[in-house]
Amino acid sequence: MGSTRRRLGAAALSMLLAVLGSVAIAAPAGAAGSAPGPGAGDVAIPYLGSTTIDIAAPWRITDCQTPVQASPLVVGCDERSISLAAPEYDPDAAAVVVPVPLTDGRITTIAEYRVSLEAPETPSAEPARAVRPTASGTLLRLPISELGVECAVCDAGGRLRAVAVHPAEAGSLWATPTHLVFRAAQGYAGPAELVYRFADDYGTWSPEGVIQASVLRAEGPPLVTSDLVVALEEGGAELSLEQLGFVLGDDELVLVGCGTAIRGQLRCDTDGSIEYRGDGAADQFAVQLATAGGEQALASVTLVPAAEDEGADADSDSLRPGTAPIAKPKQGKQGVASAIVPRRPVEDHHGSGGLLAPLLATLDRVGAR
Repeated sequence: MGSTRRRLGAAALSMLLAVLGSVAIAAPAGAAGSAPGPGAGDVAIPYLGSTTIDIAAPWRITDCQTPVQASPLVVGCDERSISLAAPEYDPDAAAVVVPVPLTDGRITTIAEYRVSLEAPETPSAEPARAVRPTASGTLLRLPISELGVECAVCDAGGRLRAVAVHPAEAGSLWATPTHLVFRAAQGYAGPAELVYRFADDYGTWSPEGVIQASVLRAEGPPLVTSDLVVALEEGGAELSLEQLGFVLGDDELVLVGCGTAIRGQLRCDTDGSIEYRGDGAADQFAVQLATAGGEQALASVTLVPAAEDEGADADSDSLRPGTAPIAKPKQGKQGVASAIVPRRPVEDHHGSGGLLAPLLATLDRVGAR
């Protein structure tokens, strides 16, 4: 409760406490908890947004200069409300106390509000629930587009960190600028959980994401796949099945389906042709391949603006047309800088990204799930 402007006798102080106990000041939109009284209040300004402190009758603000001078976050004031806005975000900014002089016509007091900046939404990592098959002793390369990452503030790309493999004897896990890579241990067969996290540009980490994998003993000729990096031409690209994989043997290669691109639109045909159209920015998607004999493997396509073809700095190396790097880089607890900007959060989020997203979207439209 804020201090009064003048000394009060015992009777007046008792009356003040009784009045303040019965009066509520409406909490600003988005503020947690119940409405505070005139004595104090905690107010969080939404990320890059605005809010208000509304004063309930019979109280009114007697002096707008006091809160306005207390902080540049105060952008407006009248007798009944104070407007707050934060066009920029500083994760290290401390809460600011904004004093607000109030009166009900008889009593004058000062309400002190602790104004803070609300952080952006924490990144999420919710992959599709599909089990990923992979053969013992081989690599399972999962593009960032398949990790179910959503990030509100990843304009610089964010960071990907491999956390653990469960059980540990199933293999090893690491992150690259474009993929999460699992090396299945030679001789191991059974389930494996691949655990990872993703951080936004402010270093806020998502909860752990978990990919379910199934390590199998290979029985037929191996299915070899590629992780292509392709330069966009006028925002688009066309690929064929033969560019993404081949079989060491006489078995037939089959295109099972394409995952969901982060930014653009895909068309995958049964004849093995793939067409991508986007806005010209870097993008990514997965392609599920199989053989007629039942072997399965994942390929991926990372699309980069044509102008980045001649990039010379280290960060652009992973975005040069050719194949995506799969070697284990140094990462530590800070992970690896992502070369792919993940999806932004959407209001209607069901965590159904990846290869199954088109099917699940269709089921939603017809009310089948």
